[in-house]
Amino acid sequence: MTGFRFLHLADLHLETHFGGRPATRERLRRATLEAFEAAIDYAIESALHAVIVAGDLYDDPLLSLRTESLLARQVARLDEAGIWFVATCGNHDPGGPRHRSHRLGLETAADGARRPRVRILRDRHPEAVRVTDPTGEVVGIVVGAGHATETEAANLAERFPRVASGLPVVGLLHTHVSGAQTAANHDRYAPSGRADFERLEYSYWALGHIHARQRAVPDLPVFYSGNLQGRNPKETGPKGGLVVEARAGVPAEPEFVAFAPVRWERIRIDRLPNRPSASALVNSLVAQLAPRLGGAVALRIELAGETPLAPMLRSPDQLEGLEAELADRTGALEVQLRNTGVSRPVDRAQLAASPTAFAHALGLVERAAQDPALLDELAPAELAAVMHPDARHAYLRELLADLPQELIERSIAEPA
Repeated sequence: MTGFRFLHLADLHLETHFGGRPATRERLRRATLEAFEAAIDYAIESALHAVIVAGDLYDDPLLSLRTESLLARQVARLDEAGIWFVATCGNHDPGGPRHRSHRLGLETAADGARRPRVRILRDRHPEAVRVTDPTGEVVGIVVGAGHATETEAANLAERFPRVASGLPVVGLLHTHVSGAQTAANHDRYAPSGRADFERLEYSYWALGHIHARQRAVPDLPVFYSGNLQGRNPKETGPKGGLVVEARAGVPAEPEFVAFAPVRWERIRIDRLPNRPSASALVNSLVAQLAPRLGGAVALRIELAGETPLAPMLRSPDQLEGLEAELADRTGALEVQLRNTGVSRPVDRAQLAASPTAFAHALGLVERAAQDPALLDELAPAELAAVMHPDARHAYLRELLADLPQELIERSIAEPA
């Protein structure tokens, strides 16, 4: 007997207001809708029992008619195919009475009839949905709770009940799991922890809120699917959903399926040509980017290392021109360049040995980093009076850390 087969999605964020260039904004807006449609196609073609969404169906309650129509149309396709759509409310699509969630009408067909296989879980108190296959046999139970407001502070996970049914039970929740990867980058809405999931023998927990796909709690079937489409350079790599086959009493293991038509890649490049040639720089960057290309991709490139072209790479206008050329050469949707530590090549030993004021200053800074007594001589009296010596020395070393390179840069005349 097969188990309860479903697709776990989260954080669709339809109607996101993207940043970047106008063409990129429009492509990403369309990509988010395309990713959702691709996920629905997959569920229908795979004859899954359900698509479950762990919050944040949309990003902004001011949905356009086009986006709202597409959302309703895709949900209707699932219902007509005999597939359940169960979604819980998150902080972007809260379920309180005054919020947009109540006005979408996803649970109602065009003729006003209720769609029996569409459920939006808005209440903060967990609700159990018995999911059936096309013959009407119950194949699994989804237990979910929703955020009432945009800033849900309560631990909703601790309210979930034990369910003794002989069927696979799946928890559905938009939550901030303490200790999860990148959790520090997200607001602590509906916070939860290991103990909340460990006490219940659910076959699977489908979570949303944190956009990095991961097992949220070690050794437990608690998973974030990540968001459906990467929205910015912090959300890199393939994006999509998790397909799951859950069985009663057995921890389920999901399988990732990519749906996002556009992916972000964040790349650090610190091997730059040691020639004052713009074409050499472009050719070098294109060659190093080649392994990361393919498909619709947007690139954030972080440049570091030494090159005679360092002054040029500090100019916003020059960087903008280089971004456009790299986009043209690579076929990338967008290229963003960031100078994260580019400098001109220099013989530090020769500079330190030269009879110049810069060389003397360089030597002083480098000695101070190793000499607490010299640090104390350089420290303002006000600082010495309020800080413990160890803390004061650590603070001063941190301040001095970037000075050697700055002194070196100032000691080199700008090229004509």
